[in-house]
Amino acid sequence: MNGARLLTTVTAIVLSAAALLAQHDPAPERATVGAAYFYWYRHPDEHCGGEGREGLLHRFVEPEAVSYESRAWHRRELADMAAAAIDVALAVYWGYPGCEDRGNVRFSVVGLPPLVAALDAMDQDRAAHPRIGLFYDTSTLANDVRGASPRGERTDLTTEAGRALFCETVIGFFERVPLRHWGRHRGRPLVVLYTSGFAARWDDSLGETLRTRFAKRFDGEHPFLVADASWGDVGQDATTAWGAALAGALVNEQPKGITVAQVGPGYDDSPVPGRRTPIRPREDGAFYRSSWHAAIASRPEFVVIETWNEMHEGTDVCRTVETGDAYLRMTRDAVERLHRGEPGPLVPLRFDAPQPRPDPSWGGDARDRASVKWTPATTAGLRPIAWEDGPVKIDSDAAHADCPAGRPCSYVYFQVADAWRFDTDADLELVLEGAGLASITVHFDSHERSAPLAGAYADALGIERSADRAVFRLPRARLSNRQNGGADLRLVFQGAIAVTSAVIAPVAR
Repeated sequence: MNGARLLTTVTAIVLSAAALLAQHDPAPERATVGAAYFYWYRHPDEHCGGEGREGLLHRFVEPEAVSYESRAWHRRELADMAAAAIDVALAVYWGYPGCEDRGNVRFSVVGLPPLVAALDAMDQDRAAHPRIGLFYDTSTLANDVRGASPRGERTDLTTEAGRALFCETVIGFFERVPLRHWGRHRGRPLVVLYTSGFAARWDDSLGETLRTRFAKRFDGEHPFLVADASWGDVGQDATTAWGAALAGALVNEQPKGITVAQVGPGYDDSPVPGRRTPIRPREDGAFYRSSWHAAIASRPEFVVIETWNEMHEGTDVCRTVETGDAYLRMTRDAVERLHRGEPGPLVPLRFDAPQPRPDPSWGGDARDRASVKWTPATTAGLRPIAWEDGPVKIDSDAAHADCPAGRPCSYVYFQVADAWRFDTDADLELVLEGAGLASITVHFDSHERSAPLAGAYADALGIERSADRAVFRLPRARLSNRQNGGADLRLVFQGAIAVTSAVIAPVAR
């Protein structure tokens, strides 16, 4: 064996041993708390809604000072996180290789040097601050977000090109954040994945691929990978679930015994034009305290706060004009109880589910129907909903995906009248007739919390499919209008599709 081959073999053995050791890191003496840090704001032109409150539920205390390019703004946010006893700011990253000149995601890379400068200044002043972890917003796996071809497609993470994009995105983030500032869990840099809906395919070797490539770039370091439950098994170290701000505390335990809890203060995206997601009232902080109670009772070793400052959806716990520092204080109190292992007393809630934003103009006549149906001539408790990623055109014959010229689209949304079923728990059957139905799938709003967004996009069970007819089972359907546009289900397809009839009825017993 020559020297080069020997060195390669020894290196592989060392890396494999490191990966094996990483899987057996000792549990931390105390839980780690991270918060999703949306640093995409720049007053007045990026994510700030222009003048006034348009597009934002709450307002930053000093809006003119808010900018991802500002070291001072980052420092104020980091100081408040430290005051709230947060260990890791999970920077919500939309970056990817070559994104520096793409306007919609440019903030991801431009905002990191000022963030690092703020951390360095705080270290120099011996000021407390959280470390920085990665919240990988997997939206960038959609070709349209990156401006990649073919339009409308999603990344296949079983291919070398897909794995390279995934791994280089993670590595690129940590190349921009010095090792001294890395947020860690079990001694390893934290990577949290958003939902899987923007990827076409993946498998259980993805996590090991990331660990191997990361270790080669960063001298044996192995990331601690936390994946949203919608990914299933990608070789992650632990699992979490996005949607706690709407659904309440979401607790996930891996077979390895690693429990992760996700909590949020409530949800209200009503200032965003066109949205009809149900609202989860904060109830003057009771919902947040109740979520923390459930999280602490699960004895997690990692807690994700959803979110520090997502103002569009009203999931923020940062300092705002409307809430002051109340949620900072609530968070610190909860984290201190977490470290003591004391959930505290149960917190009563007025609402046991998200509240719909009713549209009384339709569907009332469906209240006593055995089933709901839509055809181009009939709206009986079921109707198509047009949305940005699901444009639809209805003519005298069918509902068609109304894709912009040169841009394929993948979804057609439907909404069930609240008068027929809302926030239910029922086994239902969907029957579709039309054209192009042989390969479609269906996502529906369910009680399956392991599905994306706490069950809002669960996979329906295909019972029968042909070109002109498809039947799906919707087990434990919830129908709480939690999908885009307030929809309850969406058809997922590639190519052309036409729906001439859609019927939903309870499963025959």
